[in-house]
Amino acid sequence: MYLRRGFEWVALSCLAIPSVYSQIGAPVESSNPVFKTKVPVVIEDVVVTDAKGEAVYGLEKKDFHIFEAGEPQTIASFEEHKDVPDQGTMPPLPPNIFTNYPVKRPADSVNVLLLDALNTPLADQAKVRLQMSSFLKSIPAGSHIAIFVLSPGLRMVQGFTSDASVLLAALNKNAASRPQTSPLLGSGPVNNLDSDINNQLAASGAGTPAEAVASMGRMQQLENQTQNTQDLFRVTLTLEALEELANFLTGVPGRKNVIWFSDSFPLAIIPGRGVQNYERSPSDQLKLRKTVNMLAAAQVAIYPIAPEGLNQDFDASASKVKSVSKNSWRTIQDQQLAEVTAPSWDTDKELGQQDSRTRARQDAHLATMGEIASETGGEAFYYTNGFKEALAHVIRDGAHYYTISYSPTERRADGHYRRIEVKLSKGGYNLIYRHGYFADEPAEAKKSAAHPTDDPLRPLMIAGTPDATGIVYKLRVSRLPAVPKSKVPDNGGKTKLKTPLTRYGIDFGVLRDDLSFKATAEGQKDARIEIAVVVYDLNGNPVNSIVKAEDISLNPQLYAAFAKVGVQLHEDIDVPSDGAYLRTGIRDLASGKAGTFEIPLHEVSSSVLATK
Repeated sequence: MYLRRGFEWVALSCLAIPSVYSQIGAPVESSNPVFKTKVPVVIEDVVVTDAKGEAVYGLEKKDFHIFEAGEPQTIASFEEHKDVPDQGTMPPLPPNIFTNYPVKRPADSVNVLLLDALNTPLADQAKVRLQMSSFLKSIPAGSHIAIFVLSPGLRMVQGFTSDASVLLAALNKNAASRPQTSPLLGSGPVNNLDSDINNQLAASGAGTPAEAVASMGRMQQLENQTQNTQDLFRVTLTLEALEELANFLTGVPGRKNVIWFSDSFPLAIIPGRGVQNYERSPSDQLKLRKTVNMLAAAQVAIYPIAPEGLNQDFDASASKVKSVSKNSWRTIQDQQLAEVTAPSWDTDKELGQQDSRTRARQDAHLATMGEIASETGGEAFYYTNGFKEALAHVIRDGAHYYTISYSPTERRADGHYRRIEVKLSKGGYNLIYRHGYFADEPAEAKKSAAHPTDDPLRPLMIAGTPDATGIVYKLRVSRLPAVPKSKVPDNGGKTKLKTPLTRYGIDFGVLRDDLSFKATAEGQKDARIEIAVVVYDLNGNPVNSIVKAEDISLNPQLYAAFAKVGVQLHEDIDVPSDGAYLRTGIRDLASGKAGTFEIPLHEVSSSVLATK
């Protein structure tokens, strides 16, 4: 992080803020709850749909009832998230002038497309890319989408953007998003042991010698051991990826819908629910608890999608799960998933029942899909050819939800799992929400308190995230005629910028009343702010940045003048050849309010040169 003292003050008549704000309605503000208390607070996002799968609007706080471990809880805060009508049309701005003034309420959700090459065969990965490319050509307006790949580590292919062309280019040109073989899905010979054993038994007939049966049993045991080892590795790598993703998304306002494309899900999150494929060690349990709580804290809802498409031989009634119907995308029922049990693999009797074991293992993966979705507030989709419709459904429903919070009546931090149940006074609706959390043990809570979160402005500066409008400002962004020998920022040579460089001048006009000024005994007006400028490449990777804090002290005359033209600041930054987006941010350190705004650099005209 680069820290530089001192602002450059400029008089910019072209940045006079009231000339724009007087022509449209009052700005729309987001009321995402902010809690400043030492009392534990649980935040729950609830998606409510009717019998046709359509979002339900207009519910009130009194309609919701929430229970933890069977005990009723008092709702502390309540908010409905939905699109609101535009408050007017932004008048045309001069070239290179931009603003984060919110003529429409900022999006309360973002979406992550997670392509899982670790747990998905090569052929199905190719299907996902084709279907996703088709979907991205017509994404809903205003959708903020990022693309990540798990193989075997987590990699960002494209940062958040609402530009379909950028998403398509990243998907088609980035090598990380191309189909790739997973090293942990087993080798061909081991995976084919089941059919080999079946063929040998059929060829031998009823008189198969005991030694041959025992040999084939040992082969089956080898397959079991190999599969279990691979599953354990995949569990570890998958959990680490989910934690990394949750950490990345922590602090990004609103709900995060993670759409996870995978053929198999080798983990069960909640003790006593779903499928238990292995006996968890204490370290496994700790990692599971940590993952669940990180996802909950980041307001992440996971939507697993099995990409293999409709299997004509699949018998939904026999497997205890439902396929996607034509009129409804509701695919997971908790009471049905609870009936699915893990297969038994270790008896000679079952050597001739390969199909039933394969089906049972398949059921186990589907049950885990449902469990992951249920415990994070998402939905699971499988055996559907309606790939595009499923994606559109997730993005639509994920943008319309209710946020409620409560302080648990049971406040012991004992590490136990606390089950949550949300009910509505009105019947006939379908509710989707996360069903519980782990109460942190005292030692873990102290450890978290000893390591406070990073700068609150940092997550708001992630490429492509919805603009924050707690602080409203205008920008003039222009190319300077030349780049001096000294680079911006100059932090002792630690920043290595790719040449050639283009220097940009950035003039801010910040709405004065959005900052917290305090009067001093000398008659001055003082405030303290943080300012950030980050340049990103097309994939959402930062290539240069400036972050700094500064005290602002204004005399009465300047304070009065800034009521009309805004508090004015200037910054320069060098942009490498791969720079594509310029993201700016300002945070008031007294109130915690922040504003951010992102500009595609191709929109900056080279005919207008910056001046100081």
